[in-house]
Amino acid sequence: MNFRLTAILFGLVLLVGVALLVRTFFAEPPEASNLIPSLAGLKADQIDVVEIEKHDPPAILKLERKGKDQWMITEPVQTKADSTLVTATINAILKAKPTAFSDNRSNPAVSGLQPPSLKVTLRQGNERSGTLNIGNVSIGGSSAIVFVSTQARSDRPIAVNRSDLDPLFRDTLVRGGGKAEDLVKWTVDYRVKAVFPADSRMVGGDVTALKLSLPNKKKELALSLSPDGWKFDVPAGWGEADSVGDLSAVPNTFTGVQPLLRALTSLQALTPDDFVDNPKDLKEYGLNPDNPDLLRVEMHTREGVGIVFLGRKEAALLPMTPGGAPTGKVWVRIEGQPGVIRANSGDLSGLVPVIENPDPLRDRTLLATEKSRIDGIDLTVAGQTTKLRRAGAVPEWKLFGNSTAGDPQLASRLVVDKLLDVLTERRTIKSFPPANPANFAPPEIKAEVKVWAAGFEPTPDDKAEPKEKGKPTTLLFGKKEGDSIYVRRTLPDGTVGEFLLPDRIKAGAGSETVELIPALTKTRLDFLDPNLKTFSTEVANKITVSGVKNYELDKEEKKDPSSNQDRWTLAAPADQKGKTADATTVLEMLRILGTTHSVTRFVDETPSPAKLIEYGLASPAMPPPMSPLSPRLKVVIGLKGTDAADKERVYEFGAITGDFVYARQTGKAAVFTLPKFVFDKFVEADLRDRAIFQFDPAKITGIEFKGWGTAGFVTDLHFEKNKEGVWAVTKSPGPYTVDPKKIETFLTVLNTTNVKAFLPGVPTAEHGFGDAKVSLIIVLKTTAGPLISLNLGASTDGGASYYGWTSILPQTAPVFTVDAARFKMYKESSGVFAK
Repeated sequence: MNFRLTAILFGLVLLVGVALLVRTFFAEPPEASNLIPSLAGLKADQIDVVEIEKHDPPAILKLERKGKDQWMITEPVQTKADSTLVTATINAILKAKPTAFSDNRSNPAVSGLQPPSLKVTLRQGNERSGTLNIGNVSIGGSSAIVFVSTQARSDRPIAVNRSDLDPLFRDTLVRGGGKAEDLVKWTVDYRVKAVFPADSRMVGGDVTALKLSLPNKKKELALSLSPDGWKFDVPAGWGEADSVGDLSAVPNTFTGVQPLLRALTSLQALTPDDFVDNPKDLKEYGLNPDNPDLLRVEMHTREGVGIVFLGRKEAALLPMTPGGAPTGKVWVRIEGQPGVIRANSGDLSGLVPVIENPDPLRDRTLLATEKSRIDGIDLTVAGQTTKLRRAGAVPEWKLFGNSTAGDPQLASRLVVDKLLDVLTERRTIKSFPPANPANFAPPEIKAEVKVWAAGFEPTPDDKAEPKEKGKPTTLLFGKKEGDSIYVRRTLPDGTVGEFLLPDRIKAGAGSETVELIPALTKTRLDFLDPNLKTFSTEVANKITVSGVKNYELDKEEKKDPSSNQDRWTLAAPADQKGKTADATTVLEMLRILGTTHSVTRFVDETPSPAKLIEYGLASPAMPPPMSPLSPRLKVVIGLKGTDAADKERVYEFGAITGDFVYARQTGKAAVFTLPKFVFDKFVEADLRDRAIFQFDPAKITGIEFKGWGTAGFVTDLHFEKNKEGVWAVTKSPGPYTVDPKKIETFLTVLNTTNVKAFLPGVPTAEHGFGDAKVSLIIVLKTTAGPLISLNLGASTDGGASYYGWTSILPQTAPVFTVDAARFKMYKESSGVFAK
């Protein structure tokens, strides 16, 4: 064998040796996937015992499953365990995998595994178990290593990523590395941090009963949850407690059960150092049984019963954020569990005062019912009862009980809501005086209100009164004393309570101040729906007015092509038949009436014949029922639509009362008032067509102007069309070259001018028609002779209008006004038509 061959053989031996040595550097081949074969395939919810055992000094922590998600620490103490932490520990052991590690830790003693400083055993009853030995933990973060071994190969170290086993160790210690037994979580780490057996996420929502007491002062407060809310058990007979409380209350006071529960269920330990398993002297923590300030809390939840003693408080810390609540610490002892706990807490200084005087917790809401559940109200004032029910296929508030008035009728939702706002407003009760029948003797009674919550069978029939299925809450408003009113409440179960309410309360979304008695002493008139049946001007096609004014208008099918407005013509009186009515005036009449959505106020729901005469809605000569109603004015609006049952709106107007007029609308028996200007629109309507100057400009063959006398003389200008149809000057004070386009423009202006207003009577000096300095006379001629004579006089309306006279109008009232802006240039200069 030569040297070269010897070298090759030596190299091969060396490689094999290195490979074997490197293999020993690895705790386990990378393909291995389960450290404890005996537990292969098991899941965390199948493990029911966890034992964690320290070597030096010897100690054992035993955790046992007591339910699906409930664990107990059974050694070294008996107490509840945090099931989330236990489950995380089990999953860590079951899922941990080996990893490669290049350091030489093949010696179990070097790896802290001879003997192991820590053992973790998982058991599935008596059927299966497995133990993982845990040695040293290296320094570092995500790259740190834990050395472990199994029962089967206790002499062979295995490297595991520390992150796989992090649930076993305390976060505050593990990064520094060391022996596993020095870093492992122990009893205090696994203990439940919450003081009470309540789900903190429900902030007291799973609590069913609460008892607070000062054992050494013989003071007690007991509350229990019923289907209707929280009630007092102690003091007995106090009835309901306020669940929510006063949101504006001073922070360290308790005025509601929910804030009280939130404060108690938030008690918890924050760190393992907050647990003291073996306190030397309970007096040090204020938890000694003879402490006069010792506070006992008994809380019943869906998870069980927790009895906790609260002792010495530590100073509150300032809030972390502006506006936050200060936090402090309080020492507590849980009955049946070892040691004491320093629990994190908010301000609990209000606990002792509320035990000594529970009055702030009393329910101060007169009617603690959701408005949406209320479906019936009976309001009795001065012996008259108003019956309201939320009924129909689409539930709406309706009045029942008076068929003469047309019941059922829609009620005013706004008025009903305001009444319910007053009755259901939170915390309106001032105090709880002793019962006294004298406060509710008949002369003292202001109103009685019966309120049903889901108290009637639903009915799809809009006319049928719903059938009662439950009893109401009855509220009797009695004697007024100073600024307070006595109220007696009788609940559906017969429970009676008496209270004092202020005579003024803030109610509703806007917290409006409301006087209580006026808000309650309502009559049926107050609850009648004020909405009128309206209409759109687009569908109105006929107007009939009778009474103090008589006329009839019809809308033509096609619009006026010159203005694109609806064209209305008079059908009556006979001497006006066929004449065009002013479209703007008619549209304004319809707009005013069609947009009058509600009555001003109701004055009489079922008026007698004598009252109808008084209201001007019946003829005094022969009142109904002997003759039909004869109102002062009746307006019928005909409607064009597809609904055969909805073809008109009928309004009746009567006597004037101040700025209002008595009125009725067909379909409503009640008499109400409307603003007088609605009535005036139909009585004083001037229907004359304001487009009085309409003509065919093509037929005009001559125009004469006479005016412009401001220079001391009057100018005449005459223009005529020549044989070629071109405008030419036929008369002027001097040379004048006319611009035909300007003549055509003037004719267009005049043809499209509407009168602003018709004036009564004959011309006067004020109008300026005889004043040469201001008047302008215009005559339009056709081949047949003069067509229109027009005189524009003095200005009016602050210069916005001109007075006008025309031969077109009756000479008993030929004066009108027109927009000055349209004619200003023509009145100011005779040169306006020149080139």
